[in-house]
Amino acid sequence: MRDHFTDSPSKLAALALAGFLVAAAGVGVVSAPRAWAGDAPIGHIGDTLRVDTGTYIADVTVSSVTPCDPPPGFGYTRSGVPIKSFPGSTPNRADVTIHAIRVPNPHIMATDFSFDGVTPFADAYKPRASDAPDALDNVLVNAPSGAIVRGEVYWDAYRDPVSTVVLLDKKTGYHLAQWNL
Repeated sequence: MRDHFTDSPSKLAALALAGFLVAAAGVGVVSAPRAWAGDAPIGHIGDTLRVDTGTYIADVTVSSVTPCDPPPGFGYTRSGVPIKSFPGSTPNRADVTIHAIRVPNPHIMATDFSFDGVTPFADAYKPRASDAPDALDNVLVNAPSGAIVRGEVYWDAYRDPVSTVVLLDKKTGYHLAQWNL
């Protein structure tokens, strides 16, 4: 009995090409990062959580979240605008301390970290840039290994107050850590 598939050299070539493509696709698979939502540390305000992405390691503490006056350079806020905001809308500030344990360069955390403020009803506020000298973005641009930096993260909390602080990787969106109030 003859095997009809192996009769022709073109069929053998097609089979070999298909096998090669499957093998090549397997080589191109990127391994999952070390920090993702399933293994990201979760704690309460005041807890120090270790963030280990495989590229860098840092101990991060969010010590408080409070309403505040708009910092310099914060820009437009919705407070006082009844159509777009709720009563009591105000900027919120989180006090953050970061100990850089191992970093490949002093500015890696400034380019990767995003501290989002989340309300009890799942509204998420992105951090707002400001000209405040204590803004976390300003102090994270030079945090070499061993450095301890402290700064503030500001949000325009125009609906409800922040109840959870979530640390995300700006580039990938991975959940790195979380603090519950």
